[in-house]
Amino acid sequence: MMRNIYYQFGKRNFLNCKIVKLIIIFIVLLGLIMPFPHFFRDTYIVTIANKRVITRGNIDTYLIYTQNKDGNIKIFKNTNSLIEFKINSNDVYWGLIINRKYEIKAYGLSIPLLSYYQNIVRVRGVD
Repeated sequence: MMRNIYYQFGKRNFLNCKIVKLIIIFIVLLGLIMPFPHFFRDTYIVTIANKRVITRGNIDTYLIYTQNKDGNIKIFKNTNSLIEFKINSNDVYWGLIINRKYEIKAYGLSIPLLSYYQNIVRVRGVD
């Protein structure tokens, strides 16, 4: 009886298993969706209005509230990103000074209703 169970997962039947096919499809879709936000990049010249740290579990998310020259308010998140080789989000957050003007390069889509904001990649002070 045990011999039949092992035979079901032999080389010939392994790829015919529905669970394996679903796992392969999931991995392919994940590989296509993960880099999607990195295709949307923008550069902004803004004044920092406020900053905030949100801690969930052991992960800190830094929110940066800004205002552009037209008076529109824009919120950015500042988190580490392995794809962007950004590991200094803590330094960027504490280096930003309120009421100072900066050029911010960010990527991603901004959907405030879902609490999804563009992530800051680089910051440069502007006079």
